[in-house]
Amino acid sequence: MKYLKYLLFMLLISVMFLPQTVTVIPTFMLFSKMGLTNTYWPWILWGLGASPFFIFLFRQFFSAIPKELEDAAEVDGANPFRMFWQIFLPNAKPALATAFILNFIWVWGDYLTPILYLSDRNTTLAVKLQSAYQDPQGNTLVTVVIAASILYTLPLIIMFFLAQKHILQGVVTSGLKG
Repeated sequence: MKYLKYLLFMLLISVMFLPQTVTVIPTFMLFSKMGLTNTYWPWILWGLGASPFFIFLFRQFFSAIPKELEDAAEVDGANPFRMFWQIFLPNAKPALATAFILNFIWVWGDYLTPILYLSDRNTTLAVKLQSAYQDPQGNTLVTVVIAASILYTLPLIIMFFLAQKHILQGVVTSGLKG
């Protein structure tokens, strides 16, 4: 069983080395056969599926939590679900905040997925910034693009400041306060 765990982890690490561009065509064919093109579902599902990086992040984070916390909870009679819910999850706020911020940035700044799966009429701001702000002669309206870019980055900045306190709590992830 121990070797299977390490084999699966090595498989996960190897999947992390696979470039996203290699999976573009098979993913597009899959969503096309499911009838999900020109909808937001491929973009949402890609965001929820995230990446193997988050599995790696959480594995490394949870392996750093002292075994004594689990042992103490087991002595107190906590089942595995209660241990996870009351001990591990509250201590995982820094990892959860980091994963949330990174995933939000990846999905928010994604250009390839919306341009592949959505029409020009129902696309995202990332795609519109590239093509929509032009005068009738086809020249880019630089001032409008710069203003839109600033507005485009505001949710990212707000998201960071909202999650910043949870990231800084990483000092107390050992569960020992003092």
